[in-house]
Amino acid sequence: MVLMNKKTMMKLALMLFLLGFTATVVDARFDSTFFITQLFANVDASNKACCNSCPCTRSIPPKCSCSDIGETCHSACKSCLCTRSIPPQCRCTDVTNFCYKNCN
Repeated sequence: MVLMNKKTMMKLALMLFLLGFTATVVDARFDSTFFITQLFANVDASNKACCNSCPCTRSIPPKCSCSDIGETCHSACKSCLCTRSIPPQCRCTDVTNFCYKNCN
């Protein structure tokens, strides 16, 4: 009886260990879009955080997003989506409660 409980406890401990390991691996997956965003953000030092077209909702607080399209996103952009064309066409998909100053 003691041997059977020991086997059961070992199986349970192994299952919990594997479950914990699996949960850790799933959370630590590689996000390629973040890597590409960081790569494009560091290409040009003059890529200041600015936006020419920034529509906002009338809610309080407002929800604003920069709808400019260019070869890179502005330096403060956390989520930049780019096409695979040459030159790439990038758009920042961040939603903020303010607009950046105009680029001009």
